[in-house]
Amino acid sequence: MTTTWDHVLRTALINLHAFEFGYTVAFTGATLQSMIDAVDLCGGADLCAEASFVASAAPLGALLAAAVAGRLLDSYGRRTFLIAVSGLWVVGYVVVACASSLLGFAAGRAVAGAAMGATSVAVPVYAAELAPPRLRGPLGGLFNVFISAGILAVFALGARGTDDGVWRWMAIAAVAPALAVGLGLHRGWVPESPRWLAQQGRAAEAKEAAEHLFGRGAAADEACAVPEPAKRRASQRSVAVGVGVVGCFAFCGNSCIQAYMSVVLEGAGLSEASARAGAITYASTQFVFAVLMALYGVARFGRRPLLIASAMGATAALTAMSTFTETQEGLSASLAADAYIAAVTLGLSTLSWVYCAEVLPDGERGRGMAYATCLFWATTFASLQLFDVAVATLTVAGVLGLFALFSAGGALFCYAFVVETRGAALSDVQRLFSDQPPSEGDALLAPRV
Repeated sequence: MTTTWDHVLRTALINLHAFEFGYTVAFTGATLQSMIDAVDLCGGADLCAEASFVASAAPLGALLAAAVAGRLLDSYGRRTFLIAVSGLWVVGYVVVACASSLLGFAAGRAVAGAAMGATSVAVPVYAAELAPPRLRGPLGGLFNVFISAGILAVFALGARGTDDGVWRWMAIAAVAPALAVGLGLHRGWVPESPRWLAQQGRAAEAKEAAEHLFGRGAAADEACAVPEPAKRRASQRSVAVGVGVVGCFAFCGNSCIQAYMSVVLEGAGLSEASARAGAITYASTQFVFAVLMALYGVARFGRRPLLIASAMGATAALTAMSTFTETQEGLSASLAADAYIAAVTLGLSTLSWVYCAEVLPDGERGRGMAYATCLFWATTFASLQLFDVAVATLTVAGVLGLFALFSAGGALFCYAFVVETRGAALSDVQRLFSDQPPSEGDALLAPRV
């Protein structure tokens, strides 16, 4: 008999890729200055265009990979695709660890970024298709838990500084989780998605995988059934809303703030040592809230109210960060940063990928997630690449204020367009985006403005 813990362990294994995701997002936040100093990348300056390119090479690689990941995911399957992603993580971090020039840093970061982009497409889709409806939200929330754990790991390992080659050992350490996922999937510890197998016409394999996941019964039958194609209007609406929610997360500035955490906190008046301590409390706050959301918040409150509250909270916290940075109240700015990441974790980071994966129609889930991921990484790349220019023009406080405006727009979008999907089977979610009445057992429709 399949237990809840079986589902948790399977999802945790594939989410080691999400750990690598978080590790890669935050890696330059803890190590960039040491990498710059190791090869005199900026001629003695703290920040320059070359350093910004090292930081932004990962989201650029993620953007390029996401553009093709959806098609590959739908063509070759979820499990095979993630085994290949494990190889990308290994290559990327080995290159970073051995790098001694701008080209080496950028190449390694770009390869690791490609793995990051592929992960952000594949893991939420795979997790959504492996989970029973009642656990899809909490298990989907593990994606953000593991991302948060990866971020915390980077800042914890770099707590005493990353000079003298420490950053190289931090790069080598990133190889282990990737190898664990590749080995586990290769040995069949997690089956292929029964929904994908059914879409490929492999009915017997789909049934076997579904019964392995859910046992015999209605849940297994639903997981390996080939649903009718979604109506065009409902399909377009669900894709637009799913991609839009991920866009709300992208524009709130989370990735940029994490990548330049030391610059942001030092810009608020903190010393280098205090900025490192602030980065650790920031990452710790994110991890704690991610765990609480996965264990308790998602199942209790649903998607729509959490996404709205998250975007509103991020707006308020970013406004406070901007104000305290302008007045050089470093400690207050650090506390506001903790409030910001708590608000983001309340919904935008925990639920945006989960929501997108579950509202996309069967047969279009891989490609639709690729659209969302391309938007996310294009926004992230632009914000990281242009950060030094934006700071020179607007100051750090001005950039934080701009992110506050974007977050306010995200709150309005979620209020106007997000439909509640909690508890609905994937086969029934499309009814929530159409004019059809929900079938028995569907989640209640939230008001649509």
